[in-house]
Amino acid sequence: MKFPSLIDITGKAQNAFKRFPITLVWVILGSFFYIFLLEENSSVLLKKYSGVLLTLLLGVSWFIGTQFFVEQLKNPKKWIGLKLIVLALLSLFYWHLPDLSVTDVDPTYYIRFFLYFIAGHLFVLFAPFAVKWNKEAYWNYLKSVAYAIIRSAFFSGVLYLGLVLALLAIDSLFNIDIKGERYGQLFVFCLGIVNTWIYLSDFPKEILENKTIAFNKALEVFVKYILIPLVLLYILILYAYGLKILMQWELPEGWVSYLVTALALLGFLVQIIINPVQKSIKSWVINHFYPWFYILLLPLVLLLFIAIFRRIGDYGFTENRYFVMVSAFWILGIAIYLLLYKSKRLKILPISLFILAILASFGFWGAFSVSKNSQVRQFQNVYEALGSKNNKASFKEYEQLKSILSYLNDRDALSYLDDITGPAISIQGIHRDTTNGKLETYGWLNTEKILDSLGITLNPEDLKHEGAYGNYYNYYGQGNTGQSLDITDYSFFAPLEIHSNSPDSIPLGSYYIKYRSKSSQLTLHGIEGDIALLEIPLEPNLRELTKYGKNLHSIDPKKLIMEFKNDSASAKLLFTSLGFYVKKDSIEISHSNIYLFLKQP
Repeated sequence: MKFPSLIDITGKAQNAFKRFPITLVWVILGSFFYIFLLEENSSVLLKKYSGVLLTLLLGVSWFIGTQFFVEQLKNPKKWIGLKLIVLALLSLFYWHLPDLSVTDVDPTYYIRFFLYFIAGHLFVLFAPFAVKWNKEAYWNYLKSVAYAIIRSAFFSGVLYLGLVLALLAIDSLFNIDIKGERYGQLFVFCLGIVNTWIYLSDFPKEILENKTIAFNKALEVFVKYILIPLVLLYILILYAYGLKILMQWELPEGWVSYLVTALALLGFLVQIIINPVQKSIKSWVINHFYPWFYILLLPLVLLLFIAIFRRIGDYGFTENRYFVMVSAFWILGIAIYLLLYKSKRLKILPISLFILAILASFGFWGAFSVSKNSQVRQFQNVYEALGSKNNKASFKEYEQLKSILSYLNDRDALSYLDDITGPAISIQGIHRDTTNGKLETYGWLNTEKILDSLGITLNPEDLKHEGAYGNYYNYYGQGNTGQSLDITDYSFFAPLEIHSNSPDSIPLGSYYIKYRSKSSQLTLHGIEGDIALLEIPLEPNLRELTKYGKNLHSIDPKKLIMEFKNDSASAKLLFTSLGFYVKKDSIEISHSNIYLFLKQP
């Protein structure tokens, strides 16, 4: 095996720069800019320039794909303007980004970046064959792409590890302090510049002329003994699951959609690898992969549709469900295409996925518009249905409304609810508290507060969907500040603390309190005997508090005052803090601080 000389390496590097000058200048400038930000060691700067970094990262694959596309056209120099168009589109992408240094950035911007990032890499996979087609040349091109990725990752990875060990040796042996930032900067240099340069250095320019298939034994073993057995394993698992839900007559879980999608992608990968040699190679498994994989895949695609449409029917579209649904239609379309068409142009896989990724990023048909409108309709349906139930929401309905409010708030889209609830809800952080009628301002979105301002309360009797410890309600006594109490009718005062680990008996001067945690009941006793002077059942009062929502911090403080009396004694309890769990028929106090006032005749 002949190893490349230094002259060969430098020659390939120079040729790569001549062929991809814009791409490599873009990568070099971007890498050194990132290295500069790391030198400052400032998370503030990284956040401030995160839009620039995203744009720089996005541009790499688009410039590579554009160069491959232009090279296959007649008179490539006349099409150099395409690179200027790509540069203009990247500038437009950067211009549309908001200030990403703030904490509450609309996640749609990051999702849109991810779509364009994926689209750019898909563009690289078909760019030389967008206009012309040759099955053998396309297979060789994809093989070159895969080998280039592996080769560049290996060489740049080895270089990085070697340099890191060298820095560690200098640090340890010569007591020279190496700043921690140097390792991060070295990683950016190797990944950004070295990795990209090596990746671009070995691509032949006449891509369409490379038509000789070299399907080596290692690749055959990889497909026959690793990839295809994995495909069969996934098929077996999914068919077993399909049989299970048929026998139990239940709908599939949403998670199954990811497994079906993974199976389809793995199967398409196998088809691409074996496509030029499927009929000529001596292997029964490879020879019969087509059409049996696609025949077995179609019933599983039906399972995928049932799973995703069940989730959409119950909770509406989100971006994630939108992408799963689009993927389901794409998988179905590709499977039918590969089954029915004898002349299979496999470039249709990346081209179709590329188009879907671009179309999903904008417009009324796109993921963001469809998802927002769907969630608004879900909110309207639940909101109007609660009107016939005196605004008493079940746990599922209450949590769904909270989830929709958080979803729309994250996307600065609360105003979409104006026609349903009135415009006040679109002003983040300002809403009316029905316990005291006052307007209060918060620095975050309090979904329970918004639902309270709309008159929607959680039905205390509906606790079917509790967590392991039940539903948690809490109160902290900000509202007690400045409050005065009439104590003229009481002769004894004591602060009292009740929590989950409180002892059964709590001494209070000439009295003591017995606490029964299972029933949330206090019993007042005199120090002289065991006769109960006063029973103090807290559970009915605590259940009454649950109708104000789980966060009780804005409740009228008077509702935290509980009075009990009989012929032997009278008591007033003022809760300055309170936290308790409600689970089915039981209530457990986790913590509380109480002012206790007592009087005996």
